[in-house]
Amino acid sequence: MARSFSATCGPDGLLHHLADLRSAVPSASGGIVFVSGQLAQRASSVAELVRSTWRGIPACVVPAAGVLSERGELEGDTGASGVLWSGGQVAPFALPERAEDPSRALREALARTIGPRSATAILFARPGALAAGALEGLASCAPGACVFGAGTASSSAIGVTSQGELIEGPVTGLAITGFAPPIVDASPAARLLSVFHPVEEVSGGVVLRAGGRSALELLSAATATLGEQASAQPLVLAALADPAEDPRGDASSVRYVLRPIRGIDPSRRGLLLGEDARPGTRLAFAVRDAAAARAGLEGIARHVSRSALGSAPRFALYLSCAGRGQGLYGAPDVEARILRQRFADLPIAGMHSSFEIAPWAPGEARLALYTGVLALFRAPS
Repeated sequence: MARSFSATCGPDGLLHHLADLRSAVPSASGGIVFVSGQLAQRASSVAELVRSTWRGIPACVVPAAGVLSERGELEGDTGASGVLWSGGQVAPFALPERAEDPSRALREALARTIGPRSATAILFARPGALAAGALEGLASCAPGACVFGAGTASSSAIGVTSQGELIEGPVTGLAITGFAPPIVDASPAARLLSVFHPVEEVSGGVVLRAGGRSALELLSAATATLGEQASAQPLVLAALADPAEDPRGDASSVRYVLRPIRGIDPSRRGLLLGEDARPGTRLAFAVRDAAAARAGLEGIARHVSRSALGSAPRFALYLSCAGRGQGLYGAPDVEARILRQRFADLPIAGMHSSFEIAPWAPGEARLALYTGVLALFRAPS
């Protein structure tokens, strides 16, 4: 059993919604509350409400740029969305505030709360808390984990333990065991402008050569395909993919993450992309695109729905970049409508995030931008 809610509200209204969910799910085992606007600025007070209203239920309170549910999306307003569910064991955890090595601290936290079991780790990271490579190597400590999550709006997410302790850190998360791992998929809001080229030469985060040409030459060739659209100043991004298993593969089926182009080195004809652009990585260029974003979300919703055949869906989480939403589509609730058309009245809760943590492989995840991450939790039928 699971129930969700979303509303434009202050603390009094939120208390009412939390109490309604608690009554609707009497045997609840875990929950998440996303808050935006003034509620996000008062996340500690919200956590106190959750602790008192959902007494004994482990949960997480997540400050967001906006919130959403199957009913719609709330952007630029004070509001909340959330989901409360029964089934499985839920354990909040948080990294130490001043961890010398956040990547190592995260691996240790997952090893402690999950270990080798089949489980789920939902991570909510404060902006700047994780470097691009911080999620590498998670499979070594939690090989059976499904890992995904998002970046908060500003402050830390707050975990509420079953004993009523409030915990928070640069990364706060929920470890879920004893529950079927969710079906998770992700899609960037981008249209590729070029094929993928193997990166051949990198210096200090600056990609110098890829595919036998200078990186700047590749960028110029890719943006030339925009034609008259270039006058609208579209946002051009780098798309990074793993080394190709089949170098002849279709670029449209390549899984990639988006990165900003942070600068240009004219003297070396290079592009500053950061530490995860390494020799062997494949590089393409993409532009943020509403039609591609819509088609991508429809595609992953269809894939997740089909993958769930033979099981009983309980609820879903949808974590969408704040760079999507009405600012991208020019209309409200576009993504909520897509989810509702595919999943009808399935309880869904989610947020508009500062970045996304997209699943990549068993026990592995990648930091992503302009991406939607959809996770469907279900019980075997």
